[in-house]
Amino acid sequence: MPSLPSPFLRALEGLTENSGRTVVVAGPPLSGKSKLLEEFRARLGEREAKVVQLRGSYRLRSVPFGALDGLQDPTKSGASGGDDSTGDGDLAPLPAAVVPVPFLGDNLPRSRRGRTARPRSSFLGAPARGRSANEGDPDGYWHQLLEGFRGDHPIPFVIVIEDATLFDADSREFIISLSRRARFRPFVIVLALDSSNPGYIAWEEGFLGRGDVDWVHISEPLRDPREAHRLKAVYDDLPVLSQRVAGFVALLGGSVGEVVLSRVTRLSFAQLGEAMLPAAGVGLLKVTEGKVTIPHLPWVPLTGDMIPETQRKEMHLEIANALSALSPEPNLARRIEVARHYLAWMRGPMALRNLLEAAELSLQLLAFDNAEELLSEALGCTGAVTASERLGVEAELRLLHARALFYAGRVTEGEAELRDGLTSAFQAHVPPDEIAEWFEPLVLAIRAVGPRPSLASVLSEIAERAHDDRALEIEVLVESLLAEFHQERRDFARARAESHRAALIGRRLVEGQLQGMALVAVGLSRMEGTAEEQAQAARFLRAARLVLGRARRWELDYMAEDLEARLLENRGEAAAARQMRERSVATVQRQKLLPIELAHRLAIIEATLDEGTTRGVQESLTRARSVAETLHLLPPSPLLLRLWLVEGRVAAMEESNEIARERWLAVADEPGPSGLPRPHAEALVRLALLEFARKRPDDAGPFVQMLENPRVVAALPTAWHGIVPNLATVAGGTDHGGGRLPPAESPARRRDPERRERARR
Repeated sequence: MPSLPSPFLRALEGLTENSGRTVVVAGPPLSGKSKLLEEFRARLGEREAKVVQLRGSYRLRSVPFGALDGLQDPTKSGASGGDDSTGDGDLAPLPAAVVPVPFLGDNLPRSRRGRTARPRSSFLGAPARGRSANEGDPDGYWHQLLEGFRGDHPIPFVIVIEDATLFDADSREFIISLSRRARFRPFVIVLALDSSNPGYIAWEEGFLGRGDVDWVHISEPLRDPREAHRLKAVYDDLPVLSQRVAGFVALLGGSVGEVVLSRVTRLSFAQLGEAMLPAAGVGLLKVTEGKVTIPHLPWVPLTGDMIPETQRKEMHLEIANALSALSPEPNLARRIEVARHYLAWMRGPMALRNLLEAAELSLQLLAFDNAEELLSEALGCTGAVTASERLGVEAELRLLHARALFYAGRVTEGEAELRDGLTSAFQAHVPPDEIAEWFEPLVLAIRAVGPRPSLASVLSEIAERAHDDRALEIEVLVESLLAEFHQERRDFARARAESHRAALIGRRLVEGQLQGMALVAVGLSRMEGTAEEQAQAARFLRAARLVLGRARRWELDYMAEDLEARLLENRGEAAAARQMRERSVATVQRQKLLPIELAHRLAIIEATLDEGTTRGVQESLTRARSVAETLHLLPPSPLLLRLWLVEGRVAAMEESNEIARERWLAVADEPGPSGLPRPHAEALVRLALLEFARKRPDDAGPFVQMLENPRVVAALPTAWHGIVPNLATVAGGTDHGGGRLPPAESPARRRDPERRERARR
């Protein structure tokens, strides 16, 4: 079975974390798309998920919703909606039924494509299919699916689509519309596209600009033994030098410039032209405008296979050396290419060094999937390191790999690498201050991932191991993170205990960034306390910033600045907090500190909405969505839940009530072990206000009932406690729950529609 690419693994992780994605596999015919879908279905078998399989068809692509037959009853054999065959015996029976697509009425607008009266026979005289029972709107279908996603144990739902390029237009729009909701529930759509089919373009346009859609592009077709047999006969008849040149072209990807090829083969242009002539004569090579290509795509990997293994490895070394000489300051693509050629030559120090350089540059450029793959390959090269240094090198690589995995949305794997990396470092007796240097860049990543129970458990294990090994530098970092995790969970007693422990450890360390982290932990644990405690928190945070600034730990300094701004907001100094954030947001964006930038942008948007206006927020909101998708955040990331709350507020204030309800429900329905108390409680309040404002008291009832739980109310800001018993009364002055809470607007301001319109402008 082929190994699944990162987007598939991220989608599987999302199903576990109550969040979904859309994955698109695009490639030419016979490129292995079906094998990827087959392995993905096998992985789904390990989870209790409802799965429906669809398949496009030439015969039904002109029938509106003809490709969605499988949504009607996926339990029946052959529920692949739109396949020309009647059995589809190659597909395994599906585990559970899903609801049918809801019917639309017959009085449909004639202006919509595919809604006009259709003849009862085709132009060939064959009977045409009538209106499909699946003709419906995705909104209705989604609402019927929604109940399966509610509760503490939501049931994942997956749609797997083969031959999506053969979908009719209405079916395609149906799926694209559904995909816009996938992010908010354990709902994954995986579809395969034939990139040689014109129908591919329509899908590409439909997903344009969507950060929540992952693309897996396959450029290399699968090897065909029959094609290999034909090519071998052609290849064997060529002179040895022509075979060598053709082999280099194949190993360089099937297309290369003449200058590069000349350098790699060490032939002059005249010699190169003479060597290529026999291969060009039989159609193996083609020269066009300075480019040498293998014109038939399946021949590229097959030509490389014709070269004996020992010779092929030496050719990879020659290519790597030539490309390095041609590019003294290589870009990321060239670095990856050089690293992969060294890797194909030998899993040794040269491959390790180049893979590590390419991975570090990928991290800087926020190409986290690239970085993860390169670091995984680099870990495979550690066998070439001397035995005395191997554990230390492996530890550093694993911690770097954990960072890439966290930002690639593969959090469970990242937790395992974090544990293994620190275990290796302790076993190798690496100095604690050096381990702390490796661990520090993980602080922002771990904070962005959020207080997952499993991650908190891993950090607790690490803290105990660090304490036993007297690795105070590691212990203070981990205790600081645990203090923040407990703070997010509203467990203030444990947060203070962890911060106190971090402070005691920090006193025993030399002055520097680690003492600054201890001061941050103490300040953080007092941000929600009394006025005196908040004043104390301010002093700790200012001291922390002074220490971190002197140590030139800018990432940690900007993190402390975000906490300082949050403290100002808690103390009611919203204007000062906003000024601090606006001054900082451009700098953290330039330095690519995305988690901090996202926190700043969300707080600025919230402050704007609290002023009763949505003016100017769309640009910041678009950027915030982009950052969240770049970091591949999953629940219960506090940043992601805040983003959904903010999106709901903007939608409510613009009277897009269904969008607002959808976002807030996604936060409120986050399962108990994973959900965070504060976002959960805020979502319940805003949902109740939304339903009361829409004159739907019955729909508001369940949310009001949940707000009767004292523990839920305790998670809200103290100023909100007074409005919780009076939500029906104050609902009208809250812009459908999107406005500032509290206080509610007066009835006079509530009835002034012109004010709301002016605010939006």
